Amino acid sequence: MPKLSLFSNDLPDYFIIDHTGDADIAKIETDEDRRNATFEWTGRIRIGETGQLRRAIEPLGFCLRIATFDNFRIHSKYFEGIRDPEVAKEVREDSTYVLQAAEIDPNQFSFRSVKFPDRFIRHRNYQLYAEPVRFPPELQSACFRIAAPLSVGF
Repeated sequence: MPKLSLFSNDLPDYFIIDHTGDADIAKIETDEDRRNATFEWTGRIRIGETGQLRRAIEPLGFCLRIATFDNFRIHSKYFEGIRDPEVAKEVREDSTYVLQAAEIDPNQFSFRSVKFPDRFIRHRNYQLYAEPVRFPPELQSACFRIAAPLSVGF
């Protein structure tokens, strides 16, 4: 699985970061930030591939999940060891995305939800949501650039 970090196309100093429960975009200032902004993409880095964004640095076992109960906010969810098969299925469905060429900049990427195909991971007020995107500012906020992982280990 490729390790990577993702920075915002319109706010290039801001990276997707797991703030232990909530996923946001933030400036990277500390080693902990670098660890929290390093992910694995479980698919291939190819347009049309499906996969999950998972933490690549400890604590492991967390993925970026659409929290429908929180206005479609993106949460970091512990997925390993879920014993209830229905809950495991729901988490898997809520955290699977299709890698697409970003509409506003086809050289970059957007992550479209498989379960909610009209919704893309985007930032709003420095928080990540899964929302429909139609207008240039929304399209811009759903566009991310893949970078080398900010951290290689703990």
